[in-house]
Amino acid sequence: MKKFALLYSENLKEYDLGHVLTQERYQHFMDLFSDKLGGHPDFEIVTPAPASHADLLLVHTEDYIRRIERLESRDPWDTPLSAGLVRAAKLLAGAGKLAGELTFSGRYRKSFVVGGGVQHANRTQERGFGVFSDVGVCAEHLKKNFGVQRILVIDTDAHAGEGLYDIFCEDPQVLSISVHQNPATLYPGRGFVKDIGCGAGRGYAVNVPLPPQSGDQVYEYVLQEIFAPLADEFAPEIILMVDGSDPHFTDRLTNMGVTLAGLRMIGAIVSRKAEELCQGRVVDFVGSGYSADPNIVSWGWLASIAGVCGVDLDLEEPQPRPAAIRPDAGLAETKEMARSLKNELSGYWRCFSS
Repeated sequence: MKKFALLYSENLKEYDLGHVLTQERYQHFMDLFSDKLGGHPDFEIVTPAPASHADLLLVHTEDYIRRIERLESRDPWDTPLSAGLVRAAKLLAGAGKLAGELTFSGRYRKSFVVGGGVQHANRTQERGFGVFSDVGVCAEHLKKNFGVQRILVIDTDAHAGEGLYDIFCEDPQVLSISVHQNPATLYPGRGFVKDIGCGAGRGYAVNVPLPPQSGDQVYEYVLQEIFAPLADEFAPEIILMVDGSDPHFTDRLTNMGVTLAGLRMIGAIVSRKAEELCQGRVVDFVGSGYSADPNIVSWGWLASIAGVCGVDLDLEEPQPRPAAIRPDAGLAETKEMARSLKNELSGYWRCFSS
């Protein structure tokens, strides 16, 4: 039996916004995957079907879906709508749904949604390159149709996932942890330490803002100090991961300092925790990255996948790391932030109450 499902369709190439997110990323990545891991016996490419109207209603409102289908955009600069984009957005949401099914049912140990990880769109608003929430559809489908009670979402995209926050902020069945560049310095301007959910979900939304240029050691620190103890206490039945290449030091839209080895390390830490807690079940939505060099985007995606799967892969940076980007850049400031965050969450989690 194959262990890892790579969910991909050529029709995803219609997810082209005409700016820093264009369809070329898909072909670049699939060519690299074919070259480096295409012959690996544990991987299988699985073609998803588009999400149905009922699938989309798991997360989004009827009015929102109809407006999107009429191509009436309210975010025309970042997320201009077209018929092809809407088709691809439904396909991406369908990929998220299928990835959850394949992984939770045990057919595959881990699944990867190529180009996935819609994190800014919420139930009623397209935003930040995203239309329909593939992560949201995955989680709600697992809850409604598979009886899953505890889902952990770990989002290491460099932008705060405020759309996912809005979708899940009142839901204690979903523990969402977003590790991102300080939103005082980057879109979307939300995702601070004090944003910890609301109502019954208060304490189940965790925002981990990092200083610009944060390097590999910073990510390792917050994953060990914040993600790991929360995961242990929450005991998820499955982990959904949102990641990609945009924490890389070459990214055009962000200001972080992570290397390809760092991206692999992030995936490996999440995967090890999944092995400990939920039979290794991980759905990885791997889609961010806006480096001018498309090879870096593709290598970043592949590095994450290799980390999650524990696959050996030689990683060589396409560009040398600038001297100003150090592995421990931002670590002292991050430790101060972590103390504040633990204090904010101490009334909700035993692991932070001492």
